[in-house]
Amino acid sequence: MALRFRSPVIFGFALSLCLGSGELLALNPHKALTQYTRTVWTQAQGLPQDTIRAITQTGDGFLWLGTDEGLARFDGYDFVIFTKDDGSLPSNSITALWAGHGGALWIGTPNGLTRYANRRFTTFTTRDGLPDNAITSLFEDHSGVLWIAAGIFLSRFENEKFATVSAEHLVPVDVVRMVYEDREQQLWVAGVGGVLKRTGETFTTVLTSRDLGGDLVTAMLEDRNHGFWIAGTKGLILRSPDGRLKRFDRRDGLPDNFVRALWEDREGDLWAGTNDGLSRFENGRFVRFDRKDDEDWVRCLFEDREGNLWVGMNSGLNRFRDDRFTTYGRIEGLPSDSPIAVHQDRKGQIWVGFHDAGIVSFVPGKFRTYTTRDGLADNEIFEIREARNGDLLISTRSGVSRMHEGRFVNYAMNDPLQRGAVFDAMEDSHGHLLTATPSGVYERVGNGWRNLIPGGPLLNDFPVVLGESRDGSLWAGTYGEGLWQVRNPNSKPRRYTTADGLGSDQIRSLHQDDEGTLWIGTFGGGLTALRDGAFSRFTARDGLLSDNIAHVEDDGKGSLWLSTTRGICRVSKQQLRDFAAGRIKILTPDNYGVDDGLRSAQIAPGAPTGGGGGRTSDGRLWFPTSRGLATIDPRTPEQGVMAPLAQLVGVAADGREVDFSRFEKLKPGIDHVQFRYTGIFLSAPERVHYSYKLEGLDRDWIPAAGRRLVNYNTLPHGRYRFRVLAALPGQATSESSFSFEVLPHFYEMTWFAWLCIVSFIGIVYGSYQLRMRQIRGRFSLVLEERVRLAREIHDTLAQGFVGISSQLDALALKLNGDMGVVRQHLDLARKMARHSLTEARRSVMDLRTSALEDHDLPSALTTAARQWVAGSPVHVQVDVFGDNRELPEDVEQHLLRIAQEAVTNALKHAGAHMIWVELEMENRRLRLRVKDDGHGFEPATVLNGAGGHFGILGMRERAERLGGELDLSSEPGSGTQVEVTVPLT
Repeated sequence: MALRFRSPVIFGFALSLCLGSGELLALNPHKALTQYTRTVWTQAQGLPQDTIRAITQTGDGFLWLGTDEGLARFDGYDFVIFTKDDGSLPSNSITALWAGHGGALWIGTPNGLTRYANRRFTTFTTRDGLPDNAITSLFEDHSGVLWIAAGIFLSRFENEKFATVSAEHLVPVDVVRMVYEDREQQLWVAGVGGVLKRTGETFTTVLTSRDLGGDLVTAMLEDRNHGFWIAGTKGLILRSPDGRLKRFDRRDGLPDNFVRALWEDREGDLWAGTNDGLSRFENGRFVRFDRKDDEDWVRCLFEDREGNLWVGMNSGLNRFRDDRFTTYGRIEGLPSDSPIAVHQDRKGQIWVGFHDAGIVSFVPGKFRTYTTRDGLADNEIFEIREARNGDLLISTRSGVSRMHEGRFVNYAMNDPLQRGAVFDAMEDSHGHLLTATPSGVYERVGNGWRNLIPGGPLLNDFPVVLGESRDGSLWAGTYGEGLWQVRNPNSKPRRYTTADGLGSDQIRSLHQDDEGTLWIGTFGGGLTALRDGAFSRFTARDGLLSDNIAHVEDDGKGSLWLSTTRGICRVSKQQLRDFAAGRIKILTPDNYGVDDGLRSAQIAPGAPTGGGGGRTSDGRLWFPTSRGLATIDPRTPEQGVMAPLAQLVGVAADGREVDFSRFEKLKPGIDHVQFRYTGIFLSAPERVHYSYKLEGLDRDWIPAAGRRLVNYNTLPHGRYRFRVLAALPGQATSESSFSFEVLPHFYEMTWFAWLCIVSFIGIVYGSYQLRMRQIRGRFSLVLEERVRLAREIHDTLAQGFVGISSQLDALALKLNGDMGVVRQHLDLARKMARHSLTEARRSVMDLRTSALEDHDLPSALTTAARQWVAGSPVHVQVDVFGDNRELPEDVEQHLLRIAQEAVTNALKHAGAHMIWVELEMENRRLRLRVKDDGHGFEPATVLNGAGGHFGILGMRERAERLGGELDLSSEPGSGTQVEVTVPLT
């Protein structure tokens, strides 16, 4: 059964057609034009200009828009603008767009033709072979040849070359304006003088200037029935396959005779854009939008890959989208946009009650409105029900109206406070009329009323909704005092509140399903189920869309549909049972809002009552909203949806844009890499969810919800592949990726590792050689020390022992002589032996370094000097000048030995009473002096080595080994001074 209503505006309401299955990805042709979801973008949303002159879509999913202020690329979220200022275009004014088969975008401007391919713009002008830079029309034919209306000429672009069609071949057309290829792959050319069709290489006249009636052709299109449409400034011409012509203008429904654009969608509907709005061809006539905001120039039309119709107007970019819900309001012919209640009677008629306009009945082909003028008690309707005999029971602000065959009988309530409102009225299973009023629940008895459930004087204690359960109990939900149950008229009512398990004491809806569960919609407490005397509660915290539920509707397929203040929530009863039993932790309902075709997400407009949706016999569900009546067929599956096209739109490394169309090598030490991406789903980009993964770093996919940007910091060197998935929940996905490499630092490269290994080996070898040199140096020192000892022994022990030997020889010769002389020789031999023993001990001590153990040179000199003169009457004084500093070990050793030798010589040879040792340390040199007050000597006889004085020569050798100098000064009777000067580094 179909119901169709027409006022001065076409209402287009057909129960059997309004939500038909339709073709995949296309606008439902059975909807009124106003019932498509319309979205508008202007400069406020990022367009370079509100006037849209051309629209197309490239294979990567991007929508391209031509304006007089540049070219705009749209991904559903943002506009990216290209202009002549950034070097992309020869002019900001875009006159034509065409998406080529190979992915290229062709852009026509008044100053040349531009091709966009591989993210680069290339412009062609007359210097490249174009006959004129002013482009008015573009069309790429089936073979990939681009046909161009340039100036007054027709040109073709093939194999990167332009060729202009001779004007002689285009007679009678002397100014080419439009190019088009039909379904038979024949080229049509229109302009001043007529319309031509190309067959082979020959152009044949199809329409002359006389046939056009002086019309200027603005668009051409062949429909699926092979009718050829020609749009112009004076309307439309339809050329049938047999050559007959038919004209359409305002008399045929066109909003204006100036038609600028034509489009045939996938359903076969013809759309015409005029200087006064958009229209669709239906049943031999054009039907336009009857909306004030549609009275605008339509300059271009385009249907995208998802079936959305895009309309370029002077006032902005418009998208018309088909959604699951169809909404009806004043613009479709209803008397109001504020429906409250919906009911289908047993005859199949649908009745809608309004907040301010009475009730409306839908019958095939027409509708009728009933108000107080027709006898209705009040134009504000709260609920519509049906009596057992088929009469309508209409609850209004001023009482109950009973409608029988178009006539009304009104019942007024005797409220003590003069409140005449009836929020709900019904007949129970015994035929008793029951009403919910501010003063309580009343039953009609004869001509009077009996109060079953008392109300009260307060604003929140009155019943607003009634229901009857299978056991005959009457249920009454109140505005704020909970739920009442009356088992029979003579029993005492029982009240249930939150203390008994209700989610809230504000009851808005009651529904008992076929399984006997009473479902209770509350305001503020979500959904409550009463089964077998036990309450179960379900709230937004558990997963529901809202806690404010105005109506509960059962679709008969196992799901409840909840009208809430935030939209419509569908949840399966099995889910609710599983949640109540603890088998699941969260509810996962399907939620519907403005994005699904609702004009408002507030599906509870009838405060203080709940207001009622309903299910009709054909299975459709009806929902009053604050902006019209919405309907859906839950049995109809959603149209197939293409997966969003995942696209990378930008990659930046340390703020520098990277060419992501090819493999890239990024410099070492990249601190920050940013990836920007999008999933092109022009119907509803807000539904797209993303996941990403950086192979080489991330092990698993990372969900990003609706976020379209990701940053990575301090990537180590290596190869990576960034992948992004775009998907609609539960639908197919698409992927985009970018491979790149972060180059290593020089110290992270293989050659550097080998260099380190070789260097390490070289260092080890060098250390070995240095160690060996040190060992050889120490061995050389040992040899030198042995030479010194040899000299010392020669001068001391050897000479001593020679003397002893001589004395003993003399003793042997004198044994037979004078004994006194013998005794003198023996005493001398003893003295020489003791002296030689002392010298031997000194030479042995000279080999030890105990004085320097755990001491620096000044401390060692002080300590050793006292030891050197111990047992002798000689005094020693040690003085240190300058800042003490750490000296090399060999410097300390040699200076200590020089001082020892000098002191020893003073003790042995000088006959001194006092010895002074001075150590003076300066920044760049060190000076050691040893002075005595002895009898001195002649230096010349000592330094020439005569007599075997090896001690002084040893001191000089030690000084020279340190790079220093030895200065010896002495005179007979004036003491001796030994001074050593050593440079310091």
